[in-house]
Amino acid sequence: MRIRLDLRHLPPPEPMERILDALSTLAPGQWLDASTPMRPLPLWSLLGRDGFAWRLLEDAPGHARMAIWQRGDAAASVSVEASAPP
Repeated sequence: MRIRLDLRHLPPPEPMERILDALSTLAPGQWLDASTPMRPLPLWSLLGRDGFAWRLLEDAPGHARMAIWQRGDAAASVSVEASAPP
């Protein structure tokens, strides 16, 4: 199940902070679909360290969109792949 966050209107570091807060509440099978005002490069290393997988879904001028889920959560991974653009 997807949890959608549109954080494009927030200044740094608020998008990263809100993503990290939301990740702490993910249940098995859930994944985060987050839009940010830019590529959240500092976040990506934190995600790997904390046991999350991620995929960039969209990268356009003025925003980025990414999927984040618990590494090893097969249901969330399948759901992300089904929702990802070709």
